[in-house]
Amino acid sequence: MPTVEVTSTPLTPSTRLKAAIRLTRWLAAHGSDPAHAVVSFRAAEPMTYFAGGMPLTKFEDGTGEDRRARWASVVCHIHPERDHTYRAELAEEIKEALGLAADTAHLMVRFEATQPDRVLYLESGSMTNGRPLPAGHSQETGHSQEKGSRHAHS
Repeated sequence: MPTVEVTSTPLTPSTRLKAAIRLTRWLAAHGSDPAHAVVSFRAAEPMTYFAGGMPLTKFEDGTGEDRRARWASVVCHIHPERDHTYRAELAEEIKEALGLAADTAHLMVRFEATQPDRVLYLESGSMTNGRPLPAGHSQETGHSQEKGSRHAHS
């Protein structure tokens, strides 16, 4: 379940949608289930993001949102077996999806390896990581059914 968390200058809803679709398609083309690819956006408040001590979020006059980001800080949670080439290509795709090709743009992409067994998602009313439960565990309760034991499945 890869996730891409974008913090940037405010973007229009259509810009966010286009970027999310583009990134989801890229992730799917590289082996991820598109239903489990999550892309989220957060607009930074003025004076909250600094690079080299200089604010990249400045006081604005509130006249509207930009069509493209001027800067972005991105955190990607990916499978620990993804190699450097995958990470570099995904960072490039993020740059393109956000329209940050200008020389004056600022982009930082951080990758955090996330073990699949540490991610749970809702499927058919139950939280799962997509793997079958060990023998002796109930799908409905997540508890062991061995000799009356009621320890939660971890």
